[in-house]
Amino acid sequence: MPDYGSGIASAGVKDMTNGRYGDIIFATDGGISVYTENSTWYSVNARHPGETAYGMLAPLDSMVTAVALDAGGNLWAGYPNGLQIGDGAGFRAIQDLQFLKNLNINCMERWGDGMWVATGRAGLHCCRDGEWTWYKPAGPEGLGCHTIVSMAVDAANDLLVIGSESDGIRALKGGMGDVRFAAITYHSDTLHGVSEVRVDPFGGVYLFNCTTVLHYAPGAGVTPVLTTGDLSSFPVSINDVATTREGMLLIASDNGIYGWNGSDVALHITSGDGIRSNVVKKLFVDAYGRCWFVVPGNVGYIPPVAEHTALALSAVPVQETPEATETLPPLTPEMTTVEESALGLFEGIRALIEGWIGAVIHRDEGG
Repeated sequence: MPDYGSGIASAGVKDMTNGRYGDIIFATDGGISVYTENSTWYSVNARHPGETAYGMLAPLDSMVTAVALDAGGNLWAGYPNGLQIGDGAGFRAIQDLQFLKNLNINCMERWGDGMWVATGRAGLHCCRDGEWTWYKPAGPEGLGCHTIVSMAVDAANDLLVIGSESDGIRALKGGMGDVRFAAITYHSDTLHGVSEVRVDPFGGVYLFNCTTVLHYAPGAGVTPVLTTGDLSSFPVSINDVATTREGMLLIASDNGIYGWNGSDVALHITSGDGIRSNVVKKLFVDAYGRCWFVVPGNVGYIPPVAEHTALALSAVPVQETPEATETLPPLTPEMTTVEESALGLFEGIRALIEGWIGAVIHRDEGG
């Protein structure tokens, strides 16, 4: 049996969020994993329920698609077959079509005292004070989106921005009273080819697809940030973006992690620098300023740019579970050698970027 107290359940990370206890919560295809304030791990999934800091949790499925905290600090966990809401002691399941018109949870976002939940091709739901409201794709509020795949709250402008699979970008101001969604456009472009939205902590949101990053803020509207041609003369694909607390935009690509300073590439981290693979699938900057990255079979983090500390590297295994075996390839002897000599690899990048980078690599030891 895997040791669920020694590492992340799977490197198949679907979502990440800051917890209420200084922890980081991961939704993965092998369950829910928590990296605690004390730098330890624990995980639960459908086959291995257990006590968490948010109550006793027996997940509905080992595939966890989304995690978020509500205004009271309670954990919400989304699955392909429903939703669980914590109350501090345990969790209640929402699997009733009276509340959710589709049980497949795409993404979730807290906005003020409400929780916004996108499901399947059924548009958007909002839960506030226990009352559920369904915003239909073709409803009178003007949502106009069937499959919502990303959401971000622009707190500076009290705005919820929504990215859809193929119906463009929508924005909602306020969220109380008369709800009206507005389509976000760039000149004559309806942005139907842009689906991903990420918050800009300095105001507004980033909108992106595999080739282009844009920025949107009320007043300024949509402005171009970069294209893949600005990152490399060779073809690359953008997978995710995140902003550091110092203002650098980090871009996850299939050629490593790029750092954009507003006009040029100021940083480029690749597998040769120790992140184990050039294909970086996800990024997340946590409340401590650490940038978590997800590559095939591995998860790690880069400490805040401002920290000029000595490199600290610790290994935490990715647990092999029956649910995750197919997606996590067996560890090769070459990868084992990389971990044993990882300190030397990271010393190279530390010299390259003046000593501020370190990482924790979470390795798949069995699959």
